[in-house]
Amino acid sequence: MADQFTAALDDAEEAHARYAEQLGLIEDRTPFAAESLPDTRIAVRVNDDLLQEVASHILTRAGHVSVIDKRGAGKTHFRELVYDALSEGPRSDEFAIARIREVESITTRRLYTRLLDELDAYDELNIPETYPRATDEVRQVVEDVAEQLEAADLTCIVQVDQLEDAARNTRTFEQLLAGLQSIGDLGETGPAFILFLFGTPDAGDRLDELRETLSSRLVAKDRSLERFEFAETEELIARWLAWARDEEYTDGYLSDPYTASAIRTIVERSDGTPRSVRQECYHAYRAGAQQFAAGDGVEITDKTIETYA
Repeated sequence: MADQFTAALDDAEEAHARYAEQLGLIEDRTPFAAESLPDTRIAVRVNDDLLQEVASHILTRAGHVSVIDKRGAGKTHFRELVYDALSEGPRSDEFAIARIREVESITTRRLYTRLLDELDAYDELNIPETYPRATDEVRQVVEDVAEQLEAADLTCIVQVDQLEDAARNTRTFEQLLAGLQSIGDLGETGPAFILFLFGTPDAGDRLDELRETLSSRLVAKDRSLERFEFAETEELIARWLAWARDEEYTDGYLSDPYTASAIRTIVERSDGTPRSVRQECYHAYRAGAQQFAAGDGVEITDKTIETYA
């Protein structure tokens, strides 16, 4: 069995190498194989309406936002866009941003201390070197920081990722939500902290169930991300191929060797989320390599996918 698998590895490597050479791809740049984007140029521009809405809420301090969607829907990319703009963009001096991750076993006190740790990077804020032991006393420190934020004319965006990790345990989720509601209520003329929450539908349902008061304060609640149709899938393919050739993507860059029939099949087989579409594109590429190795041509069509994927 070991020899058989070794032979399969060798055959696959040769088929991929020959196909990549035929398509003019750079060595070790297999399109669609990476789970995360290897380059920001690969990202397809979508969700502009949601970006505009979130920007409006943040700018006016209108209230808190939750983006709730299934795994693979593009939440990571969306929150990275917002994070990069607020932390490094031309208007970054108007905002402080705190990212709270790995919430699976978080407590209310730990939420407060992580928030303070994140804000320690801002010179405008005076964050103590050590924190009190009692949760209520740490909250008093957060209250003081809220006043400092308002005095410095800063709005703090608190990004909380993967709410579903905490939602698996009711006690943990209750502690997280209690802390979020507590900091979300701080501010004299408006929220000093804007909550920007990300999770799956299960986490959204649990938030409603366990902390209805916090849920009702979400000015933009359970927003979902756009799905990829034909045009977005075609663009994604073209962007990946441009990256794999180390070329600059521009509008009109060809998705060749993927034909229109192949792209339609990919859209039909996927659930429309970026992750699912990318995976189907990869399977189609793999099928194209096998087809080319069999001497049946370079183009990837619907028949290629049906026969070789």
